Parts: sequence; structure tokens; C-alpha cells
Amino acid sequence: MIDMKRLALLAAVALGSTTASAAGQQWPPAGVSYQGDPVAPDIAGLWMGTALGIPGQGVASNSGKSADGRSPSYWSPWPLPYTPAYQKIYDDRVAAAKKGVQLGDISSKCLPFGMPTMIASMNYPHEIVQTPGQVTFYEFGTFPITVWTDGRPHPADLKPSYNGHSIGHWEGDTLVVDTVAIMPTTSLDSHRDPHSGKLHVKWTVRRVAPDVLHTSITLYDDEAFTEPVTMTNIAQRKTDPKWALLDDQSCFENNQDVAPPDKASGFIKF
Repeated sequence: MIDMKRLALLAAVALGSTTASAAGQQWPPAGVSYQGDPVAPDIAGLWMGTALGIPGQGVASNSGKSADGRSPSYWSPWPLPYTPAYQKIYDDRVAAAKKGVQLGDISSKCLPFGMPTMIASMNYPHEIVQTPGQVTFYEFGTFPITVWTDGRPHPADLKPSYNGHSIGHWEGDTLVVDTVAIMPTTSLDSHRDPHSGKLHVKWTVRRVAPDVLHTSITLYDDEAFTEPVTMTNIAQRKTDPKWALLDDQSCFENNQDVAPPDKASGFIKF
């Protein structure tokens, strides 16, 4: 038999843990609804931006077009306005790539793509899910991006991570996002362009038409760049089932970009 009193007590404890922090502060902050903005625009759905392949069918060669025929987006200004130190890092990576070596490609070591690659180079469709207090971006083969929209600030004691920490709010029909604390080992995009640990990403997401989504990105990094760098990623809504295969692939299986098993224990090739 279900003990209803015990269930009620557990529910009360759980509720209390979500409304107060360990320091005893109210959470969410006073005046901020956990439900978020009830009239927030709907950007949920399956979208594809600078894609190179169709899920389940492999990645197409980078011919300058996405899988459905559209041209991908690019950074501006171009060439990237690197400082001398980071221009050398970039040049070294370009030279290595011509020899078949991808420097700065942490994904070949089965590490997460991280930011800002996840919003700048969308090799497969991504799904946006809106829930109370947050907007979540799910992408192929890596961790999702959580954008907190419940009023919380960036934590004061943030440690760098692959995705960084993102907070956002709505300005009219536009989701405005601020991302900080990104690990310097991630790349700007699938071309492995470098950045420093000072990278600060400000980006917006706006549904400009029923089936068109604009993600505008601005990068601030005064160690790596001499001026801000921008991009607008134009995504199309996908409804055909072939685009909905958000695989839970493991990079460790059949990864051809890492050393042989005797030099990289744990990787499986077949």
C-alpha cells in the first residue's frame, strides 16, 4: 500500500530544495517566475543550419554547400582578425591540415565539440526544447546547451567547461543569450579556428518566419582578436522523419582520426 503521508513529506522536501539554495537564498529570485515568460515566442522544433550531412547517411564532403543545397554561413570579418600570437596558431593549423593533420580537433579525441562550434557549425539538425525556466539545444553526438531564462546570473565561481555557462532573456521575439567560461581548447567552428580562454559569446535566436530561424553570433576575445567577430546561422525547420535521427553515437567506435588501439586504449575500430 502506498504511504500517502510519506509521499507528501517527500514532495514537500523536494519542493523546498527547488525554492531555496544551499545558502538559504530564494530561488528563483523574487519577481521571477519559474515558468519563465508565458508569452515567449515559440522557437521549439527541429532545425538545420550549416549542415553537411543527413543523419544515418554519413557526412558529405565539404563542398561549400549544406546537405540540402544551401550555402553555409561564414565569420565576418574574414580573414579572422587574429592578434599576432593567435595568427601563428591559425597558420600552423592550416599548414598541418594540408598535410592531413588536424591540430586543435579535440573531437578526434572523443572530447565534446563545445562552444561556439555547436552553434556555428551545425553538421546535423539540432532540436530546440523550451521548458519552464530554460531553453535547451540538443545536438548530434555531444552534450546539449542549456540556456537559463529564469533570471539567474552567471555564478561567481565558474570554472571553464566545453559548453560554458549560458543565461538568456527575451527581448520581444528574440532570445538573447550570454555565454562565458568556455574552455580555450574548443574551436570556433569545424575548421578548428582557435580562440583564447577570454572568449565571451553573445548570441540571439529569432524565428523570422514559420520555418526559418536566425542565430546571430558575436565573439568577443581581446586576446585572440583585434575586433569582434560575427556570424548569422540561418536554419530551416525540418519535418521529414529522415532529419529527426539525433543519434546517440559514441566517438570511441570506429573513430578513424585517432591513434591505433595500442596507442590509444579504449578506442574501437572495425
